[in-house]
Amino acid sequence: MDISDPESLRAIASPVRQRILMQLAVVGHARAADLAEAIGQPANSVSFHLRVLAKAGMIVEAPEHARDKRDRVWKNVATSYNVKPAAGDAADLILRPTVEWLSEVFSHGSHEETRDAGRTFMLTTMLLTRDDANELILELSELLNRWSERSLSAARDAGETPREVYQLLTAVAPRDDPRGDAGTTAKG
Repeated sequence: MDISDPESLRAIASPVRQRILMQLAVVGHARAADLAEAIGQPANSVSFHLRVLAKAGMIVEAPEHARDKRDRVWKNVATSYNVKPAAGDAADLILRPTVEWLSEVFSHGSHEETRDAGRTFMLTTMLLTRDDANELILELSELLNRWSERSLSAARDAGETPREVYQLLTAVAPRDDPRGDAGTTAKG
């Protein structure tokens, strides 16, 4: 799901709402009380965040999973979110918790006892046209969606097999100077 309008950007910027979306991706559907317990937040706070996410079109009610007509069960609209570049504070609000998470993962991962094959940081330099970049983004999105669907489906089907929640962050952009000066270009 592409995120670019201000309402959706504000909705996804909250670390609590990001955790709700991640938990819904893991379990498939849940009530506010179940989500509150899973992420360690008060149920009334989670209910508020669910309404914000619903208003932004990121989650919908799943009445087919409700116990009765009063029971409100929620599910994600998408398995992943493509956040389009944002102006001003919105970009910082979205990126800050993600960058903090990334820093924490790799600062803890530098200790010998926590190193494993399931952690990696990749940085690749490419010389792309705008069309090449768009094609790369599309292919990465398709790959990530396929793996996400596969892993979530397998986790729900094989309930006893222990699994950890992994998160993958992908950024594709020209390596421009923050002041707007273009980065190095090459002509063939």
